[in-house]
Amino acid sequence: MNEANRDLLNEINVAAYFIAKESHPYDTLCWFLAEREIIFKNPEVDPPDPLVKQRAAQIYFEGCPYDILTWRIAELDILIKHGRFETE
Repeated sequence: MNEANRDLLNEINVAAYFIAKESHPYDTLCWFLAEREIIFKNPEVDPPDPLVKQRAAQIYFEGCPYDILTWRIAELDILIKHGRFETE
């Protein structure tokens, strides 16, 4: 792993720690993750609530562990912050 990737990983881990420390309810984390996923795939569009709601419900029923949700939210936050969006 190169130094840039190690720094990025450390930044994600710190962000995940602070998200987890806020103790958001599980369904709120699902909503946050849904928003980030949509923005990550299409940064030019503000995600519409019905689309976020649908994706958040999918995430909720997948039953992902709390710590994985917080890490994934942090990961997407950092990638978005650094302008590293998913390209099709």
